[in-house]
Amino acid sequence: MTTRLRPRTQLEEEDATTLKLGTEFANAGCLLISEVKYLLENREKTAPDNAVYTKTLDYVKTFAKWHTTDSASAVRETLRREPQLTQFETAQLANLCPAEAEEAKSIVPSLEDKVEDDRLQALLNEIQTMRKFQT
Repeated sequence: MTTRLRPRTQLEEEDATTLKLGTEFANAGCLLISEVKYLLENREKTAPDNAVYTKTLDYVKTFAKWHTTDSASAVRETLRREPQLTQFETAQLANLCPAEAEEAKSIVPSLEDKVEDDRLQALLNEIQTMRKFQT
């Protein structure tokens, strides 16, 4: 029996700060934690009874910032008004809800040269207001 070795391909360096997320994420969309929560809760009756599902559901229930799908959709639409934001950046801002532009740029470094601080701050202020008044 002979074994053939496949030639090694050069691995792509992954770096979220520069939005190099790897080839498997090239065409992937990004969901908000609140959207994942909604999807999992609507599947609870037919969901698998295993630890991974249970832990994931507990996680999204703990960290979801938006209580309704309408709230999550409104936040997503607000962030879409800034066309330079990628889906990843939009999800990060909606999931983490930073209050200040400087904070947003420190936790999502790819924003640094993309969006002016004043514009980013206006979006963040709007999101903070939505968060306060969500039903």
